[in-house]
Amino acid sequence: MQHRALWIALAGALLSAHVALAQPVCDAAREQVAAELECPNLDPSLAQPPTVRSLLPSLLDLRIARYTALAAKHKICGLASYYSRSLEGTLTANGERYKAERFTAAHLTLPLGCWIEVTARATGKTIRCRVNDRGPYARKFVLDLSRSAARALGVDIAEDRYVDFKIIALKGEKPLPEDSDDAAVAEVIAANR
Repeated sequence: MQHRALWIALAGALLSAHVALAQPVCDAAREQVAAELECPNLDPSLAQPPTVRSLLPSLLDLRIARYTALAAKHKICGLASYYSRSLEGTLTANGERYKAERFTAAHLTLPLGCWIEVTARATGKTIRCRVNDRGPYARKFVLDLSRSAARALGVDIAEDRYVDFKIIALKGEKPLPEDSDDAAVAEVIAANR
């Protein structure tokens, strides 16, 4: 009987946490826990509380939804250009000095400091870079890449400079690791709250 009371208290605490986070998973979790608690033959030692992994997709979904809503307001695909060698050391829009070896980019409207994941259509290569400048001001280009970012994508030599990109973190947030385990993703999400 003590195990059942402990399980009920734990389930209640977890459900409160779900409600506080306003997760869409909350109703499904509540129904699942309620169904398990109403079962008279339930062995409490077999019941497993929800893990970080079960909570993770809903937190990631909220973050992705926020980035998708932001991306809908901006142009996120088109031709990419890259910085001239003569711009090395000049000030960017956020006050940093431009350094050709860093993976940075310029966009006319994306928030400064946000991280984007850029994929070149011609090469299929993908990189992550931070938006730290405004531009390009030529109408046919959407994104201006640092020289090292353009080289990593193959945009500096490709005939087709078309790129697609998506927002992966806002200013002050760490981008989620590309290939990560639950602990690394949970750590990044916790740091971004």
